[in-house]
Amino acid sequence: MRLGDAGGVETPSVDATALIVDLLSRGHAVQFRARGDSMHPVIREEDVLHVEPRQTFGPGDVVLVLADRGLTAHRVVSISEETLLTRGDNAPGDDPPVALSRVLGVVTHVERDGARLPVTAESRVLSALRALKRRL
Repeated sequence: MRLGDAGGVETPSVDATALIVDLLSRGHAVQFRARGDSMHPVIREEDVLHVEPRQTFGPGDVVLVLADRGLTAHRVVSISEETLLTRGDNAPGDDPPVALSRVLGVVTHVERDGARLPVTAESRVLSALRALKRRL
């Protein structure tokens, strides 16, 4: 824990990534706000992600991984014996391979505008169909 400055008063400061990793490794679910648009429209900037510390997942699931760039919630494209490939729904290509040991949990739902929206393998297809319908 680091100490931060809050108007001249010393207050504890916590590394959010370390806290999320620790809680998930101990079997606790976590929630935090999404940053970025790589999973748009399923996950949008400022959505609250709910992550369960599950170790079972497959292609199409959205997993939270501790990637070289930090915490990343992307969809599983493929899995091998030691690594997996992920990709953001709004990204042009796959992410670099990630060791299975760096998977922290599975994104089960997001909260947006007071609604709880499931994040499933099918949610990507449904979002794409909705977007296509809006264009027609």
